[in-house]
Amino acid sequence: MLARRPVGWVDEGCFATEDVAEPEIGPEDVLLQSVYLSLDPYLRGRMNEGPSYAPGFALGAPIVSRVVARVIASRNARFAVGEHVWGFLDWAERVRVPRGEGLHKIDPALGRISHAVSVLGMPGLTAWIGAIQIGQPVPGDTVYVSSAAGAVGQLAGQFAKRAGARVVGSVGSEAKRAHLLARGGFDAVFNYKTTPPDEALRSHCPRGIDVYFDNVGGTTLEAALRHANAAARFPVCGMISAYNTEGDAGIRGLQAVLTKRITMTGFIIYDHVHHLPAYQARVAPWLRSGELWFDEDIVPGGLAQAPAALVGLFKGEAMGKRLVQVAPE
Repeated sequence: MLARRPVGWVDEGCFATEDVAEPEIGPEDVLLQSVYLSLDPYLRGRMNEGPSYAPGFALGAPIVSRVVARVIASRNARFAVGEHVWGFLDWAERVRVPRGEGLHKIDPALGRISHAVSVLGMPGLTAWIGAIQIGQPVPGDTVYVSSAAGAVGQLAGQFAKRAGARVVGSVGSEAKRAHLLARGGFDAVFNYKTTPPDEALRSHCPRGIDVYFDNVGGTTLEAALRHANAAARFPVCGMISAYNTEGDAGIRGLQAVLTKRITMTGFIIYDHVHHLPAYQARVAPWLRSGELWFDEDIVPGGLAQAPAALVGLFKGEAMGKRLVQVAPE
């Protein structure tokens, strides 16, 4: 549960565990065993007090995120014992879901059950909506993706590459840079901690940027504005560089949005969930055939590991989608 609100960087002291009685189920209820917890950057904003696009967590109340779970008891005809589902659930070993509301069955034919909250779930759909529907890359375009080793960035780059674009990514370590280049799907990758973005973009995007998929905001967004071409498209997915800071440093160089006629579009994936079935039908075959790759960074050790794993996510430890395994599949 949320024990205290973070000021600046979140730390493990913001969380606490509590022993509670085993949930009992009533008519139409479902009892679940958590298997995988999804750790996402947007959770940081929900720890703050005040309005955001998602309600904040109450102090003393459980953290809620996407969870893959197994049905272990059911009084609901729609859900059978042994089936796997996902939903927005409490961080808990076991969860009672009244009337099974908000649960989505996982089709095992699509792949690993964890894929329901990663490559075939919201992170994957986020990459598709931003890179393809908003970015609209065409052959010959240059697409720049920040946080390219993350759950969304990995896929955004590959989707843009499939559309015929030249794709450049930025990451925060040499290990991530080498990993992306070895995996394929990016034409160039640079480490922003050792090569300043302006220098890297001059080198890797000599003809300018046509699409910038923004995951981080801050000085990276400022650099992208300086190197953008006329009529560039900027899908804005996240601004993780500011999530653990106090105040708002602002973005310099926004006049480029006017002078270069840049289309800058912020989007929240919950506005696009109706596209998820079509996205899964399109992408699952690519995943099965090996045409598309994706990393899942699964932290073992159960529920107790979730706070440290989330803190590590913000420190750039994860490669791909970070999950905590609560119980065996």
